[in-house]
Amino acid sequence: MMRGFLIGLQFLTHIPIRMEQPRTRDIAQSYYFYPIIGLLIGLAAALLRHVLVAVFSPAFAIVLVLAFLVWISGGLHEDGLADVADGMGGGWTAEQRLQIMKDSRIGAFGAAMLVLAILAKYAALTSIDSTRLDAAIVSGQVLARWAFLPMGFFNRPAREGLGAEFMKGLSATAVISSTVLSIAAVVWLCKARGAVALAAAALIVVLASAYFRRRIGGINGDCFGATFQFVEIATYAVFLTQY
Repeated sequence: MMRGFLIGLQFLTHIPIRMEQPRTRDIAQSYYFYPIIGLLIGLAAALLRHVLVAVFSPAFAIVLVLAFLVWISGGLHEDGLADVADGMGGGWTAEQRLQIMKDSRIGAFGAAMLVLAILAKYAALTSIDSTRLDAAIVSGQVLARWAFLPMGFFNRPAREGLGAEFMKGLSATAVISSTVLSIAAVVWLCKARGAVALAAAALIVVLASAYFRRRIGGINGDCFGATFQFVEIATYAVFLTQY
């Protein structure tokens, strides 16, 4: 199981882990650790915030926390969001959209979407009550990574690639286990608000899946990255409410 955890870290983070070519069984085991990896990243980000606010203003500390979250994932999810925005905004057919999404260059739609996403995160995290800010950061990282699993299991790939390879090893057991772990983490952290955040994340997975199926006939790796961003932002929005 430890090998599965390390493979999950290798895939989901920028941490320099060197491993031999993973077996299919090892990759399948790594899916069980996605919420746990999200929890560890969220805890690291929350701890970093506490260290930074001892030196800098709270707002500047949030900027550095967001920079850490981009770095730790290698910018993979931000890249996916930009590619999806360019493809959906610039293509008239499914084939054109997929072709644009393969282009490594960023266009106007992608740049604008990235700026808006970062602004949304910054605005949310600087507005959330400080007593629940850590819980918001941790929950956002857990749920955004949990979303990969049901999204990959209940959809078909739009084309061959990294996303399609990820989807091949997914099982109902992995989805159920990761869901139970995610529920336990967010409800333990923030009770009813965590349950609402999970419901919001599930709704985004459903809506994003329907949208991508209609626009490109399925999902690819970029779709996972874009959905990650939307789930993270939605989770922070839940923690903005005053109930």
